[in-house]
Amino acid sequence: MRSMTPGGWCCPECDTEQCNCRCGESICLVGVFIFIAACLFWLLGAALGWNSYRPDADDSFHQFNIWWFQLSFVLVVLGIVYAIIFRQGKAFSREPQDGVVGAEKDTGDEPESAPTPYIMLSAEP
Repeated sequence: MRSMTPGGWCCPECDTEQCNCRCGESICLVGVFIFIAACLFWLLGAALGWNSYRPDADDSFHQFNIWWFQLSFVLVVLGIVYAIIFRQGKAFSREPQDGVVGAEKDTGDEPESAPTPYIMLSAEP
């Protein structure tokens, strides 16, 4: 039986606390990558004179490039919405590092103990 949480019906493997799913962030990053690629192709079209807008033509380079820009915007927005809905309060967040949470400041009163020395094992014949 599937879980009633949002991640349970979409991705059952990602419904546990240990999963740490980053699908929304990944979708957003793919949208940013497509936006950068569309910018580069727009610059290429500007350099070669292909960016002239022809409203009656269906095969315009500019219209094709604008489609990629629109796709990138849709992916960025969907990635953000996906992360917020499925991960709820943990969207775009990081886990605290182990040493930072409960670390106490060193007062300098007590000397630190030396690390455990390594024991050299004898070589086998």
